[in-house]
Amino acid sequence: MGIKVHTNISDEFDDIEVIINAPALTNEVQIITNNVTRMSSEINEIIGYKGNEIFLLPINEVFYIYSEEKNNFCKSDKGIFRIKQKLYELEEILPQNDFIRISNSKIVNLKYVECFDTSLIGSIIVKFKDGSYDYVSRRRVSQIMKFLKSRRR
Repeated sequence: MGIKVHTNISDEFDDIEVIINAPALTNEVQIITNNVTRMSSEINEIIGYKGNEIFLLPINEVFYIYSEEKNNFCKSDKGIFRIKQKLYELEEILPQNDFIRISNSKIVNLKYVECFDTSLIGSIIVKFKDGSYDYVSRRRVSQIMKFLKSRRR
């Protein structure tokens, strides 16, 4: 089955509308539907707190998001900010092509990852472009390897 894409750009439209015409509800149609639905719920900014100040942080400038001592934070080039969302909530709405969870306490932005070091047997070290590093939890190693293999294509 081929896929045809038609785009109709006009100022008469208020919103983006996606219509899928298909002869049957196949696995391919379901994947497309799921991806469009997920994309429409993804966020572009995250609200960060520093003292009494509130910042709108573009999600593409966030290095990683982590939990520490029952609080959640995000690190960007502007510093470290406290955030109110739970990691599991963010995991659902962050762009899945850009962010991946490496442990129960950290989600990383792949844009700021230098490399994944697999030299230790059974472990993966995530090296960031700023020189810092962290370990992928053992529970997530197979998920990360699967993710990396899927990105080779």
